Amino acid sequence: MTDIHSHILPFVDDGSDSYEKSFEMLKRAAEYGITNVVLTPHFKRGVYGNNTEKVKQEFEKFQIAVKEQNIPVKVYLGQEILCDSKIYEDLKNGNLLTFNDSKYVFLDFDYFEYSDIADFAYNIKAMGYIPVIAHIERYKYLSANTLISLKNDGALIQVNAASVTGKYGRAFKKKVFAAIKSGLVDFVATDTHYGRQESLEQAYKIVAKRFGKETAEKLFLKNAEKFNII
Repeated sequence: MTDIHSHILPFVDDGSDSYEKSFEMLKRAAEYGITNVVLTPHFKRGVYGNNTEKVKQEFEKFQIAVKEQNIPVKVYLGQEILCDSKIYEDLKNGNLLTFNDSKYVFLDFDYFEYSDIADFAYNIKAMGYIPVIAHIERYKYLSANTLISLKNDGALIQVNAASVTGKYGRAFKKKVFAAIKSGLVDFVATDTHYGRQESLEQAYKIVAKRFGKETAEKLFLKNAEKFNII
């Protein structure tokens, strides 16, 4: 499987504060059957206004260390970007990281205070990028109609494994299942932090049983390859 949303890169956000913890997370990921992990540190979430060059430097060092540890997981770099009015300028000036240096931009929003997600996605697509919306079930104000509009306008949609398994509660699970059933979801990922690791394997089994193996293969592996995120 491929995990496109993780907070494993050490020293850059609230995911991990040591190589040892990050190695532990990757080893557990391998045990769950994950072979590819995109490291997506926060940008502007809380106190984490990460400097792109710093993140790149930390990634390069970490990538070498992972190989030296013989951990059977390939790591890639991305960034989970909390959207505000500066995102367009930041993208234009190269101040933000895309998925694996591609045209795909991973977007995060306030969970409770309204953001015009469709407008952000539309404008970013007009700049030549493809928006990927992180954990859509966490935005209380995001309606089913807006989600359909996002998909129709070319955005890609990610949901968290913990929502699939029911760890976040019944409401999140219901919202995610409805989106998967309607063909609106492109990726299931962990959003893992140290001390908050989720089982992608368990989520895969649930999706495969409820929606079929073909759907599970797309959401947990094939779409990441199809859209060149890895």
